[in-house]
Amino acid sequence: MKLLLLEDDPVISEQIKNYFELFDHLVDLYDNGETLIQEANPAHYDVMLLDINTPGLSGLEVLRTFRELSLETPAIFITAMSDLETLKEAYRSGCNDYVRKPFDLEELEVRIEHLVKGHGERSLPLGERYRFDMKNERLYEGDNEVPLGRKERRLLYLLLKHRGHTVSKESLKTYLWDDREVCDNTLRTTMKKLRDKLQENVIENLRGEGYRIPHA
Repeated sequence: MKLLLLEDDPVISEQIKNYFELFDHLVDLYDNGETLIQEANPAHYDVMLLDINTPGLSGLEVLRTFRELSLETPAIFITAMSDLETLKEAYRSGCNDYVRKPFDLEELEVRIEHLVKGHGERSLPLGERYRFDMKNERLYEGDNEVPLGRKERRLLYLLLKHRGHTVSKESLKTYLWDDREVCDNTLRTTMKKLRDKLQENVIENLRGEGYRIPHA
């Protein structure tokens, strides 16, 4: 999974980042709501974790902005504010869950997994022979797992998450390599490695646009 975290307390943000990266998840940190709005695309993430009281723009303002743009990435507020009115405002802003500080990291993990599972199918068919476990990012041919590298798993995940839609090369490069500058050849090499492990041609290349996995 890829998590977008807005938290201005460096201790809490590092705790969350270190915990989830132990399980091979990726966490992008922001400590300013306005910066997050300017730089981050929620469509590249599985879940947003948003503190409410943050510099620039509050977590509430950030989420309202994204929801007005019809960005439906699931969102969990993590906050020390516990009054009923703030809770109501959080849900009116479009959040999917609400966790009060201090919280247990394992509890947060359970809430995230439940949210991701409920937001989309866990296992998706891929062609005639394969299925992909979206939660664990694992590819199977029948009962046998097809070994994939980390970049290959993330690439296949993003294409299936947007199944039926073309994912641009720039979006793929941003998702796979974050803010690192990589050329199209690097993406093509990763794509070739993935395709070489599939006996079916299930990934379409739309020249000048990007890649797509068509609807089943």
